[in-house]
Amino acid sequence: MGFFNFKKRKPSDVPASEAIDPVDNSLPDDEWLARSKARFEQMIKNYYGSCETIGQGGYACYGYGDFGTALFFYQKSIDVLHSNYLVLQMRNRQPSTADTQIVNGYTSSLGASLEMHPAAPIDDSVREVTHRLRTIAAACEQVGLPSQLYREALKLIVQYAPHVKLDDVLG
Repeated sequence: MGFFNFKKRKPSDVPASEAIDPVDNSLPDDEWLARSKARFEQMIKNYYGSCETIGQGGYACYGYGDFGTALFFYQKSIDVLHSNYLVLQMRNRQPSTADTQIVNGYTSSLGASLEMHPAAPIDDSVREVTHRLRTIAAACEQVGLPSQLYREALKLIVQYAPHVKLDDVLG
């Protein structure tokens, strides 16, 4: 695809306590994704807080080429954005360009993951994020805020994962 920056980060770019040993990319696609999810579940406790701090986990993993684990970090970060915008009705945070790194992080992680592991069972992640982004975009449009970031991400998701059934996902 060529859309992704596969440049690996040097260990000096991240504090030693956050050094990442990427999931073995030679594993079969389904096992690779299962291990990526397990790694995310193990690491998330170090990144809980705001959607940005969770996104930092995705950024760190992506920088080490651990695209599957990054995918789950960004998915969780988008879930937190969704809670802020829909559940809390934008009282504490409004959609803005601050969401760009998180949203683009997810689409980049998805594309990179599928480029390396085309048969990875990413359907649940894609369906959840599609729902979240669709409802965020609709909420933005209801209150007159720009929704382009979220709509463009949805287009990329369809481009990267055309095999995932999305026509029944509400949003």
